[in-house]
Amino acid sequence: MPLACAFVCLHALVLLVFRSQGAVLTYPFLLLCPTLVIAACGWRVATVERQSRSAWILLAAGMFLWLCGMLLSAWEDIFQHIPVSVAYFSDVCFFLFDVPILLAISSVSTEQSIPFFVWLDGFQALLTGYLTYVTIFSVTPLSGAQLQPVSISVLLLTYKAENVILIVASTLRLVAQPRGHERRFYEVLCAFLWIYGVMAWIYNDLAVSTDTHNLIDLMADLPFLFLAVVAVIPTSPRFQRVQPAQRKRLALFIENVSPIFYTVALLALSMSVIRRHFYEGMVGVFTALVVYGIRMTTLQGRHLRVQHELHEARDRLEAMALTDGLTNAANRRHFDQTLIVEWNRAVRNQEPLALLLVDIDYFKRLNDRYGHPAGDRCLISIAAALQSMLPRGGDLLARYGGEEFAAILPSTDEDGARLVAKRMQEAVRSLNIHNETPTGELVTVSIGITVFESSYAEAAEIVEAADQALYRAKESGRNRVEAMPQREYLRERIG
Repeated sequence: MPLACAFVCLHALVLLVFRSQGAVLTYPFLLLCPTLVIAACGWRVATVERQSRSAWILLAAGMFLWLCGMLLSAWEDIFQHIPVSVAYFSDVCFFLFDVPILLAISSVSTEQSIPFFVWLDGFQALLTGYLTYVTIFSVTPLSGAQLQPVSISVLLLTYKAENVILIVASTLRLVAQPRGHERRFYEVLCAFLWIYGVMAWIYNDLAVSTDTHNLIDLMADLPFLFLAVVAVIPTSPRFQRVQPAQRKRLALFIENVSPIFYTVALLALSMSVIRRHFYEGMVGVFTALVVYGIRMTTLQGRHLRVQHELHEARDRLEAMALTDGLTNAANRRHFDQTLIVEWNRAVRNQEPLALLLVDIDYFKRLNDRYGHPAGDRCLISIAAALQSMLPRGGDLLARYGGEEFAAILPSTDEDGARLVAKRMQEAVRSLNIHNETPTGELVTVSIGITVFESSYAEAAEIVEAADQALYRAKESGRNRVEAMPQREYLRERIG
């Protein structure tokens, strides 16, 4: 900050002491200001996170165009003696200085950017330069026609409108509260544009009326020195914190709309040209509409693709949440949900619902003798064997407990349930998993069966009946299939 103050004081001193040579001596100061900003932006690009670099690069590009405009202004003033009140080539650069800045305002973060949109924005920028030339000189580039610069009043009005658009756009973008370092950039840019807009408004009116170089040139230093200083100030840790996920609707709306700021500006510029240069203006209007259509179509397609991926991810998560991690069978949660659904359907359609509870006999002995890894392999093999015996796709096998499995068989009577249970026992025996127990040398299972056919019960009662049937099978020596009919269960419960 002290160096910036010294810079302004030195510039003022030169203008006061060397008034007659002010036109020559003021330009080194006016050229040095954007040069310092370019250097500051380059330092910022080298130090900030990758996702924030493009915005600073665009700001540096805008400063470079301003520097080019000031170089042309010096050439026109010192060597061509063109008065300030006449629009000329320097004004093209001064006008285009805002193009990269508006692109920075309308750009999105690196994570959200689409490379094809960068090319679209680049094409819009080139077309903006073309239309700017046509607007200022009323002729097309390389046409050979004599230049017909617009009046200074029209040019000043255009500058003012351009600055107001930039101020409004940057302020709105700041309201969107970008995250981390991006917020820092928009705070700096918004402050600079406000200072620049006010100074440019006053400076242009005074410069046209005086048409000489004096202390008003200091007003051209202030916004650029401010930008150079704040650009090199280290980012406070508070800017590095991620903003809350929940944001205001207005902020979200502005952030989503900001990518079309530049397209709207191009459309406005094209509409202003179309009266005097119909074909050039129509090209601009057509380009703006096409770019908007391409952008919206691409974003819509991307949105639909993301939605599809989210649905797939949700389905995978739901499947994982309803699947036992070891056996890959349905888990207890899946069993409970399916039982309620199938019970309600059975009641509604007056159909029987069978439930099988399967318990591995003497599983603890197998774990103690061969270890838990062997026990896990046993569970996996038995789950696959039981699953293969389910006759229909609507049947469900779930891991009910540690070594217990449950099978839900919709529209199945007791005979059908017994048949499935016998097949399950045979499938388990065919695995030939060794476990010397009172039931033999191989792993066996005990199965409890129940079939409910009446609506005068609840889903929990069918589980209790199947559990009693399983208990009966285990008490009777294991490796058995026992059934608990609904009537018997209800009779015992009432008794």
